[in-house]
Amino acid sequence: MVLVAAIAAVVSYRHMHELALRHGESELGAALVPLAVDGMIVASSMSTLLASRYGRRGGALAWVLLVIGSLASLEANVAVADPTPIARLIAAWRRSR
Repeated sequence: MVLVAAIAAVVSYRHMHELALRHGESELGAALVPLAVDGMIVASSMSTLLASRYGRRGGALAWVLLVIGSLASLEANVAVADPTPIARLIAAWRRSR
């Protein structure tokens, strides 16, 4: 499972980095965008996990940030894929794993 997560992280980072560069971000900005998006996903996931360990539901903010971050990552993967339906489907599937 760790290997699959590592592969997904590398692919996701590369796609978000490429998308940021395509849209005019500097090299530094493009390197930081994926860290911000994935960092938001990790932080919100950890927040909901911690809440569940104490028998509570995660806060609304954590859930909203988790959904926004996940959708942003998914969209970046689809946006940099070749503009064919199959390539876009594969890119979306990779992110959902």
